[in-house]
Amino acid sequence: GGGGRALRATRKEPSDAMGAARARERGKGWPGLAAATTVAVGLLHVLVWLGRKERVPEPYMDEIFHVPQAQRYCRGHFGHWDDKITTFPGLYLATATPAWLAGLAASSLDAVALDTAADWLCSAAHLRLANALLFGGLTTWLSFRILSELHGREAGPLRIALATAALNLFPVHFFSVDLFYTDAGALAMVLLSFFLCLRARHHASAAAAAAAVLFRQTNVVWACFILAFDIHRQLNPPDRESKKQERGAGVGAEEEEEPLVRALWAVLGKAWLHRGRLVRHHWTMLALVGGFVAFVRWNGGVVVGDRESHQAVPHLAQFLYCVGAMAAAAAPTHFHPRTLLGRGKALLRGSRWAKLRAALLLAAVALVIKRFTYVHLYTLSDNRHYTFYVWRKVLGRSEATRLALAPLYAYSLWCVLASLQKGGHCPPLVRLAFVTCAAATVVLSELLEFRYFIAPLAVHALLAGPPPWLPSLVLQVAGFAAVNSLVEWRFLCRPIGRWSDGSVARIMW
Repeated sequence: GGGGRALRATRKEPSDAMGAARARERGKGWPGLAAATTVAVGLLHVLVWLGRKERVPEPYMDEIFHVPQAQRYCRGHFGHWDDKITTFPGLYLATATPAWLAGLAASSLDAVALDTAADWLCSAAHLRLANALLFGGLTTWLSFRILSELHGREAGPLRIALATAALNLFPVHFFSVDLFYTDAGALAMVLLSFFLCLRARHHASAAAAAAAVLFRQTNVVWACFILAFDIHRQLNPPDRESKKQERGAGVGAEEEEEPLVRALWAVLGKAWLHRGRLVRHHWTMLALVGGFVAFVRWNGGVVVGDRESHQAVPHLAQFLYCVGAMAAAAAPTHFHPRTLLGRGKALLRGSRWAKLRAALLLAAVALVIKRFTYVHLYTLSDNRHYTFYVWRKVLGRSEATRLALAPLYAYSLWCVLASLQKGGHCPPLVRLAFVTCAAATVVLSELLEFRYFIAPLAVHALLAGPPPWLPSLVLQVAGFAAVNSLVEWRFLCRPIGRWSDGSVARIMW
């Protein structure tokens, strides 16, 4: 009766409030280091921007759609839309509206000031710079804060700073930040939503998630992940989970964890018990997801604009490429000879059930490669992307070549799940939610595009935290810096000829 309801009322609030308090306490650490890391990465972006301003001053690749659209908004032409653009207008609203307002204020004194301000503030170079400093800087700062709140207690400031640098120097992300593309803003808004979720600012988190969707529609999947993560965190506070995670940090941890079905049933039971509080906290995020589902039904699909070139297909092999990229990004950890030897011995000495699971995983990966591999016309025809060469020289050589990579993909998936488990904030249901959402963001796209892997890789890096071995983190940062330098030099100084429209062709991710 009333006594039971009162007891539940006293039980349900502290987990959320205390969790937010603990997050705020951890988040107070090292604000100067967070700023210094952000400034250091920002200076690297400025150096890249200067090089591109000199050698690639005109809009390049997809910028030929994004830059003119933003310039229209700069002039206040908000009703204009280029049908070739497939995303919502978040990028243009965020970068062009301030320029339009500044020009509008100046136009009260000078009739031609609006167009003059638009021409200067919204040139391709300045739009790139705004994108890099605003969204690249925000991503760096947020990633530092999220890592410090999730892992600061055990990692320490140096490893947090290096992990932040590694995440933001990931070559595909680093390259795209300095183009006027949607990737930087889309990732920044996802991380902002996640950060606010950790601070128990549920409605603000939903607002940031809505902004993320305005940059890229597939970010609604990360809104779902953040919602699931937040609900699980409220129903199972971090301190309560820490002992289980500590017990599950070693070899054979899977056997010590609660079975997935039982964990799901327990969470559903708790969610029903606390449904009133959960609805109060998350109705805005639920409304965002529901509204997007209604939009997809009304629109007939996720894509706006050029639908013919972006048809949805069950490209499950794309998820294998994605987990391969995640494992490769942490190569000094996952592919160190000592790590490979240790994991190989653990599998050979493991139980029959463990060996059977490994065999089933390998068979499933091979089936996905054989039945669910697609190739887009753009991948086959556009030699300005590295994916063109990856497909021509590796993936597209033969089916046998693709199947030969199955053990690598299976191992990569195992690495991704194992690193999440050791991160300390990902019990089985959270790992399942991450894998589901990471797959959902990439598997419906026929086009092999490395930029689609940025958000899954970033969320994984934040949840997994810095690797325990400091030299591997240093090697990761140094390796990314070397790859970025080589790719940027190739892009700026070694064009490959002329494209069909007469523009200089340069190779990029």
